[in-house]
Amino acid sequence: MNTRTQRTIAFNRRNILDAADKLFCKNGVEKTTMEQLAAEAGYSKPTLYGYFKDKDEVYFALVLEFMEKIVVKVDKAIDEQNVFSDIFTKICQDVFRLATRYPLYFEGLIGTINVNIKADDTPQIYKDIYRLGEVLNEKLLNILQQGKDEGVIYTALDNSAILLFVWSSVAGIIRMINHKKDYLKMLQLNEKDFSAFCFERLLCACK
Repeated sequence: MNTRTQRTIAFNRRNILDAADKLFCKNGVEKTTMEQLAAEAGYSKPTLYGYFKDKDEVYFALVLEFMEKIVVKVDKAIDEQNVFSDIFTKICQDVFRLATRYPLYFEGLIGTINVNIKADDTPQIYKDIYRLGEVLNEKLLNILQQGKDEGVIYTALDNSAILLFVWSSVAGIIRMINHKKDYLKMLQLNEKDFSAFCFERLLCACK
């Protein structure tokens, strides 16, 4: 494939994803159709289907981009911070900000992908999400090991179990805040301050 063709493919794919993001955020994923996507992107339906099998593939392509943003933030936290507790706090805060900005794709990240990753006919986008998830998990496991080495993390549990506990807790905290914005306002709780309090308590729970 020549460079010009690759650029054209990348350009068209970007247009479709940008159009999908606009419609998903405006109407919701379920209420958005492939016909609407084609019209918004300015392509025919056959052209659209040449890039994506269905609407789910389009959606999870955006979920993958959301994951890539998280990986960038994790790498930046590792580069800029030296102490485990500072890395932990920075990552939690960054994920919270990303999830607040992109709630649709955060939900896709923490939800279930009902596909067989190892099957030959599984679309590549799902395999890419799985593989990037493995890369992200490895980075986070290394951070947790640093926490153990520094005496901050309880050493009796396996790192994978601790990671599952921490990630499910962080996801639950973020999800609750995103779904209870009006209630937090009624209680006069600032979202940023409340999330910081929750993440600090979560770190204490790992000791």
